Amino acid sequence: MGLTGLTHHHRRPPGLDLRVHTARSPHVIPERGGARGYRPAGRYGSRMESVATPPQILPRSVDRRLFQAIHGLPHSPRSDHYISLVSDLGEGLGWVAAGVGVAWLGGQRGRRAGIATALASLGTTYFVQRMVKPIFRRRRPFVSREVMVVGIRTADASFPSGHTASSFAAATALSTFYPNAAPLVFTLATLVGASRVHLGHHFPSDVTAGAVIGIGMGTFTAWLLKLPKFL
Repeated sequence: MGLTGLTHHHRRPPGLDLRVHTARSPHVIPERGGARGYRPAGRYGSRMESVATPPQILPRSVDRRLFQAIHGLPHSPRSDHYISLVSDLGEGLGWVAAGVGVAWLGGQRGRRAGIATALASLGTTYFVQRMVKPIFRRRRPFVSREVMVVGIRTADASFPSGHTASSFAAATALSTFYPNAAPLVFTLATLVGASRVHLGHHFPSDVTAGAVIGIGMGTFTAWLLKLPKFL
């Protein structure tokens, strides 16, 4: 049987997709028209008109140099492991656990502080991931760059840093009720932000914006929990 006959008798079945699929993450949709950013897929996939360039928190030259300085600090399997543990604190579970402990042991003030800490952390994470990041289109540092990345390469936008926002929100809420704890909790929040840069997931300006958002959200949450009608 000739090549023509083979092609004739082996037609593509209806519905079979023979297109070549690239290794690009299914969660990232490149913008059309030559735009340099990207937007998350899913519920925000049709909101092209809402995608905007993030505000310039730091001068680009400063942002770049800070990234190179922090990310360029020595890496080793052991140090990256411990720094990753600090980074994971920003996912919220660590701050929620701290809030539960304070609520359990601290009496009435502890209950208010613990609930405020947990709500600030989780609420800020939701706010950043669902309402802020879909608006902006900044790429992660490892996109189109040779950057060492420790951990999973997430596909969402880089601006702002959700880990940092969650940590500063929790630190602000907790320190509002326990001012003496401020040096400790804000040091932890700062380390979370620095870890996100060192591990290759964020630019310093992403972390700075996350800290500002977190402080605002933490202040608002603590104010709500101080109202007489709560607890």
